[in-house]
Amino acid sequence: MKRTAILVTTLWGVLTSFAQTNITTYQPGVSTEGAVYYLPKTIINVNLTVEKKVYTPGELSQYAERYLRINNVADKENLYYELKNATLTTMGIPDEKKLYHILFTGNSVAPLVHLNESGVLLGINTNLPPTASEAPTPQDSEQQPVDPRTYLTEEMLMVTSKAKMAELVAKEIYDIRESRNLLLRGQNDNMPKDGEALKIILKGMEEQEQALMQLFIGTTVTETTTHTYQVIPDSETERALLGRFSRKLGLLHKDDLAGAPIYIDITNKNTVPAPAPEPEATDKKAKLKGKKNNTKQDGLVYILPGKADIKVYSNNTVYAEECLSLAQFGNVETLSSSLFNKNKDIEITLDPHTGALLKVEE
Repeated sequence: MKRTAILVTTLWGVLTSFAQTNITTYQPGVSTEGAVYYLPKTIINVNLTVEKKVYTPGELSQYAERYLRINNVADKENLYYELKNATLTTMGIPDEKKLYHILFTGNSVAPLVHLNESGVLLGINTNLPPTASEAPTPQDSEQQPVDPRTYLTEEMLMVTSKAKMAELVAKEIYDIRESRNLLLRGQNDNMPKDGEALKIILKGMEEQEQALMQLFIGTTVTETTTHTYQVIPDSETERALLGRFSRKLGLLHKDDLAGAPIYIDITNKNTVPAPAPEPEATDKKAKLKGKKNNTKQDGLVYILPGKADIKVYSNNTVYAEECLSLAQFGNVETLSSSLFNKNKDIEITLDPHTGALLKVEE
């Protein structure tokens, strides 16, 4: 879990006279009193779910066709991987080029400024709960088969011939199937008293049959893991190489030619118009004045994020396709400083992943 760091800036005491708020680009050694915050840049997390499957042949695999009429049962161990799917999530990290300073001048009542532990602005005068970790947490799992020997009878365990053992196990499987069919038809001599008891008996029979079948058809142990690739887009990209995948080796580094490539496309939808260029100064004095004042912002600085289509795919399969909001494809905007210069608290909430303005409430 990421902890929310709460920065309480009380600059001039708790007074109720007029206040004025200045937000400027942070200047080390110049910006002194006030709260310093970052706006975020957006990371795309590409979470790939991979299944590792290990097949082990059954102890009686050579008799599967003779006693159960099952053909083509493998008699050798096999290890292979499957790339099941991909999911896309976003998280925000501080954009070092977007560091700002909140300064309260005059007799002000300083607000409650909420930053996360990376210094990204979350809100002002808002009681925010602790935020969950932005980084994805892999959910790994492993499916283990049931040990079939727990269902073997004494007679099966005592025989010394595999052929005889296969005959006895196959007969037990057929007996289970026959008993289940009689129960389903209501023709068993000892029918359960209610439907719930019938479900329990049928489930037990199914588990027993599947366990005994493993002696013939073998077992497959499945281990599911999630691997995350992080992409920080600064511009559009097409067929950018994330990594590689091999059925025999699993996920590989993008430079390992033993696997097939996994690509990502990032397409800017241009949902946010580009900012208008500032007029050029005509003389040296005007240029110097402009340079001096270019850090001043008339209000709280936030981001109007843009939209981008994200596609993760290989040569044969599309694993994920989604439209996401990205700070880098948007514009820096300002919330009028007049909102802060009133003698009242105003609540503001920002998106920690994109820097977008989520709520303004007086």
